[in-house]
Amino acid sequence: MFKSYKNTITYVILTGFAIFFIISFNFATAAEPKRIALLPFKINAEKDMSFLQNGIFDMLTSRLSKEGEVEVTSRREAENAFKSAGSPDPVTESAARTIGAGLAADYTLFGSVTVLGNSISLDAKMVDVSAQTPTTSFFEQSQDLGGIITKVNQMATQINSAVFGQQAEVAQKAAPPPAATSKPAPQDELQAHPEKLVKGRGSAEGEGSPFIMSGSDEQSEFQKFWRSARFQHLINGLAMGDVDRDGKNETVVATPQELIVYRAEGGKFYKAHEIKQNDNRLNIGVDIADINDNGYPEIFVTRLGGSRRVIESSVYEYDGTNFIEIVDSTPWYFRVTEVPHRGKILLGQRHRVAKPFSGRIYDMTWKNSTYEPETMIKTPKNLQVMGFSLGDILNDKQESAVAYGQDDRIQVFDANGKELWKSSDRYGGSTLYSLGEKDRRDQVQNPIYYPMRLLTTDSDGDGETEVIVVKNYDIARGHLEKFRKFTNAHFESMIWDGLGLNTRWKTRKISGFIRDYTLGDFDNDGKLELVAAVILSEGSIILIGEPKSTIIAYELPS
Repeated sequence: MFKSYKNTITYVILTGFAIFFIISFNFATAAEPKRIALLPFKINAEKDMSFLQNGIFDMLTSRLSKEGEVEVTSRREAENAFKSAGSPDPVTESAARTIGAGLAADYTLFGSVTVLGNSISLDAKMVDVSAQTPTTSFFEQSQDLGGIITKVNQMATQINSAVFGQQAEVAQKAAPPPAATSKPAPQDELQAHPEKLVKGRGSAEGEGSPFIMSGSDEQSEFQKFWRSARFQHLINGLAMGDVDRDGKNETVVATPQELIVYRAEGGKFYKAHEIKQNDNRLNIGVDIADINDNGYPEIFVTRLGGSRRVIESSVYEYDGTNFIEIVDSTPWYFRVTEVPHRGKILLGQRHRVAKPFSGRIYDMTWKNSTYEPETMIKTPKNLQVMGFSLGDILNDKQESAVAYGQDDRIQVFDANGKELWKSSDRYGGSTLYSLGEKDRRDQVQNPIYYPMRLLTTDSDGDGETEVIVVKNYDIARGHLEKFRKFTNAHFESMIWDGLGLNTRWKTRKISGFIRDYTLGDFDNDGKLELVAAVILSEGSIILIGEPKSTIIAYELPS
């Protein structure tokens, strides 16, 4: 009996140890923290600012670390692993995964800091070492070095939320309860329905604010806003029209080397056609209009030669089955504009090597199986047709002109070509350029930047012409003539008040910068939308990463 009792006690004790071991093992496994390999951020600055590298490392370490949940590798570990990998410059996602694996990390965080004058920007990427989840990108910008701590805090909050699902307690307490209909559209779902739109109410710059603000900054009614998935390429041009004559509008996107025709239909935004361009020319603009008057709208593609010194534009048209090239390698810049009583017209300007802001602008016509100049527009010679538009700008029942100068300031001209007004602020802003003659012998290249599109329209049908413009925010604030980096943008609708163009309404800022935009019934619902191509990343060495673009669309206020 005693032996049996002893065996029972032994069994209970052993069982208890086994249970304790299993529970302890499972608890330890469940509580195992995620590990981040934080690599030294690259510093892009004219003077030595290496202190930022250490400061950012310390700040991110303290803000990302969470006991029992997230741990960050030490600076010594990260620097040794980075040096052992050959200090790759720039850091690629592949290199980041290799370094992270060597440090037994779950994620690798790397990035860069760019300092221009007093402005500073932070770009970062969080790479899943196992490659099971997509890489997440983050960006912050401060107008002075003193704001860097706030921006690092904001970036850390974004990382904690996007990667680890952690929400800042203060933000949770401050955020109002979401409305039942306030459900943001999926960012990475290409076939999202165009009616899945963001709605909100708040301040002009705040989260959930109406997208369009009136000129007096009063709240407008909810504005519907839609965004496509992110494209892994640049969008250099955007236009809208019924290019295949099926009774529905298509959105034509010009990437650097191809044309893609999208359609919003049946709850989906999908690729309807694709036009391959098998050469090294660069698409810098696209427009749509039926200028040869055969019932099928032509697609006008302004194209730079591979040397960026010549223009070799193309024109495509649907033949009922395929898109065919009806004009190839013509030395004209093209821009379509719509004017009262004439409808859509084609403007053209012949390219001059190293001098894109020169030469007369013409009203073009279809003749002899090509497009030829017909009537010269009365304007100064130092304009560029890519940033030029005609219309009843002065609301005096005459055709007048509006254009960007080479300094990106808006100019208004009367019917005789006399300048009436010039803006004090810069608007537009593009990173598309052709090459000019070198100013000095040691200069690598001399980029001459093209102007943005200008739209003239009467969107609300009140009989008054509006000029819809973009303002891209340059991190260097226009002080660096040869370098441009845009980080935010907004739209403005302007109207002539007798003295100049005055803002009627504007949108709140969006992240990224606007490359091109157009007006039309984007989703074929009978309503007018403003549609824009937004560049999220140009994929430069400084930004570290591939190019990313997206398309946004929103209804204009009535």
